Amino acid sequence: MKKMFVFLTGLCLLCVSAVNVNAADGIKEKIKGKWTITVPDAPDEYQSYVAEFKEKDGSIVMEFKMGDMEIKDQKFTEKDGKLSSNMYVGEYVKIVIWEEKNVIKGTADTSMGTLPIILKKVVEKK
Repeated sequence: MKKMFVFLTGLCLLCVSAVNVNAADGIKEKIKGKWTITVPDAPDEYQSYVAEFKEKDGSIVMEFKMGDMEIKDQKFTEKDGKLSSNMYVGEYVKIVIWEEKNVIKGTADTSMGTLPIILKKVVEKK
């Protein structure tokens, strides 16, 4: 009986460590790269742009240019498998990005309310 308990305990610890490794590689690894970002309900000048997500000093940062506005090294924080950032784009906006059923999704909390963000990975041609 004691051997069975030790075996089950070891198996549980192995499973928990595997889940932790996958969680650590989760959203931060998947978001890296270039993405087309569409916010259909935003004003015209804020509806579509390309952003690049990189890892810098252990954090995810985003860069994008939209018209005259250019944002570099916009830092995102990770909590509970989601990335979030507060940024100024004509007004302060909170961006939240997460993965749901193998799809990267997002929202922008704005003065107009919470707007859905559509993210599509840019496939680099080789």
